[in-house]
Amino acid sequence: MPTISKNDAAEKLADVVAGAGPNMLAEIHAELFPDRPAPSPLSGSDLARYVRDGLEAEEVIDLWNVLFPADRNVWFDEDMGEVHYNEEMVGYAD
Repeated sequence: MPTISKNDAAEKLADVVAGAGPNMLAEIHAELFPDRPAPSPLSGSDLARYVRDGLEAEEVIDLWNVLFPADRNVWFDEDMGEVHYNEEMVGYAD
């Protein structure tokens, strides 16, 4: 059951964003700003700065699902301030 603090999760996301290519940056921009057209050219460092400084917990989870699609059962524990991922779901039938 991996867990990571919200700040550490944002930093991990920002690291990926900073190194993303143009196509991925466009997808990231669309996830973060669905109502705004993407500027040209997109800046990975600007988007990474926004990820580090401006995301709410729900946005961290949404972006996590975009950048790490193989991770499952990603959720935020408000009481502990942690992002959980790849947990086994107990008690749920398929």
